[in-house]
Amino acid sequence: MSSLRVGHFTDSFPPIINGVSTLVAELHAELRAQQQDSHVFIVGPDRGVVDPPNVWRTRGFRLGTSQFYGSVQLNRAAWRMAQTLSVIHAHDSLAIGRMAAYTAMKTRRPLVFTNHTRHDLYVLNFPRIWQPILRAYAFWTIRLLMRASTITTAPSSDAARWLKTLAPEYAAKVRVVHNGARLDRFDCDPAGLSRAQFGIEPDATIFITVSRLAPEKNLHLFAEALLRAVRAGANAHWIVIGDGPSRLPLQAQLAPIYDRVHFLGFIPNPQIAPYLAIADVCATSSLSETNCISVIEGMACGLPYLGVRADWWEDFTGGNEAGLITPRDPGALAAAIRNLCDDEHLRRRLAVNTRPLSRKFDIRTIAAQWIELYQELTA
Repeated sequence: MSSLRVGHFTDSFPPIINGVSTLVAELHAELRAQQQDSHVFIVGPDRGVVDPPNVWRTRGFRLGTSQFYGSVQLNRAAWRMAQTLSVIHAHDSLAIGRMAAYTAMKTRRPLVFTNHTRHDLYVLNFPRIWQPILRAYAFWTIRLLMRASTITTAPSSDAARWLKTLAPEYAAKVRVVHNGARLDRFDCDPAGLSRAQFGIEPDATIFITVSRLAPEKNLHLFAEALLRAVRAGANAHWIVIGDGPSRLPLQAQLAPIYDRVHFLGFIPNPQIAPYLAIADVCATSSLSETNCISVIEGMACGLPYLGVRADWWEDFTGGNEAGLITPRDPGALAAAIRNLCDDEHLRRRLAVNTRPLSRKFDIRTIAAQWIELYQELTA
């Protein structure tokens, strides 16, 4: 297998914390492990940041109060390297994506564009007066990248369908390449963690959520369902790993059962596995995912999942054999929480299928698929 020099253009990379950041970092590392010459191009602060090899940072201006940065062009060193790439892979459309498109045009290299985010749902986090403008800008940049790309990819079948409706004239370019996670780190034991540390009794059922705590994650729905389930007698606890603007509202909502909810804040991804190992069920009520990494990691640790009906689930399940999916209703979700608490046999039956299902999302498998696609484009 010949080596390719691949350039990943991304707005999200550590120390920024989100799903795209984790994915790009893992993919970059695995491509290099598979003897590919992978490089990452990002605009952001270059002081006080220790990057892995082959990361090219261009200093830029902060975009409002967000954690992202913009720039008119790459710095001189990054541009010199970009001109030597075999394939250019844009992971974002909003800021650095246009740099990737420009670089591909100037160097006449193939451009891959991956749209990781349902921007139509994320703009709902902003004041209503700004939503039409932000939605129009997001859609315009996505169409621009789809037009400029040789291939456009989406992390799930649902996300691919959405892209095709957004730009039907470029639908033939769209393919599905799933997100990947480094699953070998989740074959573990609790590594010193115990339920007693959290004041959780041995016979309780622990639901765990790893997520940014933001409105688009729809966590208030799970919180309401948990309240109803506990009041109806469910012996349930909820461990929440992550932080964000929804934390305080969620804590206020769950105050009546505060002793059953454990907000742990941000924990680096490599340290999450022991917390998953003491849990019983991976829970999410998000409607905005494209290919949820936290569910993949939960399944890799042997946890069945609990979620609400959304099209993005179809790439995980092929049915409900590894978890339960309910209507988008707190009553139905509360009933499922009680069912999982009361029926240990059900949890065990669902858990049997989780690890085998997770394997198709192993980063080694996903990286190999990307290499095959890159080689197809350069041929």
